[in-house]
Amino acid sequence: MSDNKKLAVVLGGWHYPYAYYNQLKKQSVPDGWEIDFYVVSHRDPELPIVFDEKQSILKERGDGTLQAFDKELYSRIITKEELSEMGFIYNVEESSIGDLFQLSQWVERHYEGQYDKVLFTHDDNYLLNTELFTDILDRKSEIFVPDEGGNLNKVDSDFDWKHLAGGQIENTNCPRTSFTFLDKELLDELQHDLSEITSRDIDLIRTGETNTLYDVNDSKQISTDALLSWNNPGRYFLGWMRENNYIDKSVRLSPYYRVTKYFIEGERGFMWTHRDEKRTLNSLSSYYQID
Repeated sequence: MSDNKKLAVVLGGWHYPYAYYNQLKKQSVPDGWEIDFYVVSHRDPELPIVFDEKQSILKERGDGTLQAFDKELYSRIITKEELSEMGFIYNVEESSIGDLFQLSQWVERHYEGQYDKVLFTHDDNYLLNTELFTDILDRKSEIFVPDEGGNLNKVDSDFDWKHLAGGQIENTNCPRTSFTFLDKELLDELQHDLSEITSRDIDLIRTGETNTLYDVNDSKQISTDALLSWNNPGRYFLGWMRENNYIDKSVRLSPYYRVTKYFIEGERGFMWTHRDEKRTLNSLSSYYQID
């Protein structure tokens, strides 16, 4: 029996860009750790719509750093055979609600306390280097604790966090949930409440639907209005952490919205948005030289 610590990486399967799945598999693995990879599938990646629905949007967006990331992501959709060859455990689940509900589905099917850490990630993010797991699991990354007003306080890299999110949302300590690390201690308690937390006050149920809701306005900005209630589980998770004394052990990887040293968090499948292009590039320039 191995003495290694174990990380589960759980992807919410919807957009299926080959590049992101490949980026995850190419991440360096720290000494003393082993990683299992899972996909919670809410639609078949081989449906034509998965590729086709992105192409007309991409054609309208011109050129630039973020547009190039998007074109890379959606130049190729991963297949179920490729997922298997890469070592992903692929499970089809009811596609009623997205986001943290997919994590809940994985917990119900797979989690028995066997993992030291669990990463839940949407599959429309973009990784910027290969040090994600080594820096986070070996406690080398820069991290921050938000206060109740969302103001960030930097803490030591070896801080004993139990929940880690990516970038920071302004003026709130409510975490984004599209890239979420959970520690075993927290998840062992949360698992009993997770299904209820992730399905409470949801007014959009998409069971059996296979299209992404793309309402694009004249500025090429994709509306997020239809999915507003899918943000509620993040707020209820925040309340759960507060009630269970984990709020002070919830950290962020970055002071920036949707951007960290390690990845960009996508919005509705894309890195580029009309609303946030400038902000995203400015945040990226804090870590990398942007041409």
